Amino acid sequence: MRDVVLKYPTWQEPYRAAVIETNPKLLKLKISGAEQAAILRFKELENSSDHHEERVALTDALTENQTGLSEISKSA
Repeated sequence: MRDVVLKYPTWQEPYRAAVIETNPKLLKLKISGAEQAAILRFKELENSSDHHEERVALTDALTENQTGLSEISKSA
């Protein structure tokens, strides 16, 4: 999975790290870091008319983070 070239590494790398984390003690921390990175990037793009594709990807990631990863962290 390390060979994957991320299109938006600024926020996708922390998200990827959370998705593949197997240590329950680190999982919540990585989920929080992924959320923070995505929200920060979303704010950076807020007033930009460009980057529509990235905003869609961010929205998808944040939605997944709130539903999927948060459920995983509760069981960890």
